[in-house]
Amino acid sequence: MSIIIEDAGLFSSFQDLGRHGHEHEGVIPGGAMDTLAHEIANRLVANDKEEATLEMTNRMARIRFTEPTLIAICGGSFKAETQRMTVYPNKLHLMEKGDVLDFTDTRNVSRLYLAIGGGYELEDWLHSTATDFKSKVGGFKGRQLRKGDEVNMKRNYTERHRKLFENLATTHQASWGVDGYALSFNYMSDVFHVVLNKGAEDFESEMLSRFTAGDYKVTSKANRIGMLVEGEAIKAFYEDMPAHQSVKRGTIQIKRDGTPIILLNDHFTLGSYPQIGTIASYHLSKLAQKHQGTRLKFQYIDVQTAEANLMKYSHWLNQLFHGIEYRMQLEMMKS
Repeated sequence: MSIIIEDAGLFSSFQDLGRHGHEHEGVIPGGAMDTLAHEIANRLVANDKEEATLEMTNRMARIRFTEPTLIAICGGSFKAETQRMTVYPNKLHLMEKGDVLDFTDTRNVSRLYLAIGGGYELEDWLHSTATDFKSKVGGFKGRQLRKGDEVNMKRNYTERHRKLFENLATTHQASWGVDGYALSFNYMSDVFHVVLNKGAEDFESEMLSRFTAGDYKVTSKANRIGMLVEGEAIKAFYEDMPAHQSVKRGTIQIKRDGTPIILLNDHFTLGSYPQIGTIASYHLSKLAQKHQGTRLKFQYIDVQTAEANLMKYSHWLNQLFHGIEYRMQLEMMKS
């Protein structure tokens, strides 16, 4: 059976944790922009974290379900409903045949992730089902969703999935989930840690100070490739720069007009602009949720501080995921 896309929204596609290890062949990693929201959604529906989710951007899709389906939606605060119930963020729900999921308020959300129990039936390429728009492979026909698309469900149900179907048959909604306050540790701040790299040699110290002194506004020119931010112009030395330099997710390049651009998941594998630093990996999920008009502040840290912060972040993640697993085990014990 399947889900039917009644309205595709603005930019909806299937993403997993990415297609890694092929950058030297010109293949972008891709994958979910907000990996944390992606993983939480999968864990809530008893999936493996590698299972693809539906990534929806700014204007969300309207979706019809053709059979009972376990779902969870993560990524921010929103209002959504079906004909029979209200649907909440970071919580497990059971859709029935004919239910239509409709989002009624997503003003303060950039991206949402919809996981279904058992997973979607998608095209696999290089051991990933992430949609690669450049190569037009992976996901659903290698493209974003359109009105009328019908996406099959794998229905790879485990004992956990079957027990969840049984437990939610009457209530259609779990009594537990992930509290929004628990996630505020990751998402609330607009300060982003930046690690200096060798490219900082292309900037005078005054320009580095200017970059961290003010703030920058997210512009409408933000997509899966990169995010242009508006603020103090930054000048760089271009003369002795290599024609091409390796880049990664989170690399901050400075265009010739002085505008910073933060590279995101679908960036090209090589860059030709000076690099003023790289956003710390533990702040990339937060960055994915910053919408147009949000003001960002950048703060330089050294590698040792970044590593220490990453350890703290990993510890927080483990606590979060252990909490979900504990509640899931309680759910399995219900008679």
